[in-house]
Amino acid sequence: MKYKLLSSDYDNTLVPFGEKRPRPAVEAAVQKMQAAGGKFVLSTGRAWPAIKTPGQLGAIRFDYAITCNGAYVVDRNGASVYERPLIPEEMYALVDFCEDYDYLLQFNFRDAYYAYCGYEGLRSRYERMGSPGLACVDGEDQDRHLIDMPHAAFMVAPEEAVEAFQKKYGHLNLHFMRVGGRDEMGWCCYDIVREGVDKGTGLAGLCEAMGITLDETVAAGDSANDIGMLRAAGLGCCMDNGSPDAKAAADRIIGDVREDGLADLIEELWFDGPRAEPSGRDLGSAWGGAFKG
Repeated sequence: MKYKLLSSDYDNTLVPFGEKRPRPAVEAAVQKMQAAGGKFVLSTGRAWPAIKTPGQLGAIRFDYAITCNGAYVVDRNGASVYERPLIPEEMYALVDFCEDYDYLLQFNFRDAYYAYCGYEGLRSRYERMGSPGLACVDGEDQDRHLIDMPHAAFMVAPEEAVEAFQKKYGHLNLHFMRVGGRDEMGWCCYDIVREGVDKGTGLAGLCEAMGITLDETVAAGDSANDIGMLRAAGLGCCMDNGSPDAKAAADRIIGDVREDGLADLIEELWFDGPRAEPSGRDLGSAWGGAFKG
């Protein structure tokens, strides 16, 4: 078998926006691939505490997870495989900047999201979203980093804030990735990692730890933060519902997330044929698997 690993983005690649878990055909295809020896890697901007919440992946159990946009890679039990956390100078610059302008700021640690600036604002945003695993704790005492450093940051601020930060702290070369559109105030959300960190470097770190090459991997994604991974993998696949820049970075375009494009890709690459529609019994098994034990 040419490919040994499939690395998939979560939102709008594995799970359609507005839905709580993968669709049955995708769950069944991933499980079938794993039974045949393939490894499934969840690749996300979310941190480990946010993805270990039960039920988000339905019947799927990932083998590894690339979290924090590549800054922290773990196995299915949460043990570290590869990491590139922020350093103190980078973290302090973000805190000082957000305190000066009353912007919202959280850091992604191993155990939880900690809000260092604007806890109430971040908490209410997560409550409105209602997405499993997304919640923060009050870190405004700003002492959690004394145990270990965060792997990434998340900032909510006006669009012009990024340029203002770079003017003052551009020597740090932090990587800002915009997430979604503007809110009702005209503010934007940004994932922030170290220079050179993205899902592609996370995938490379995982491959080195596993003893395989990038040529033996397949990546699937739909948006700008997937570009590094799509370029790094042996085969980069963008969903038909993906953004223009992600499509341009991919080797090929696959089916829409709402048409089970990922399931069709797995059947093609691992089993040399089109996907068979699950029977009624298969559907029930797939939907029920997450609630056993």
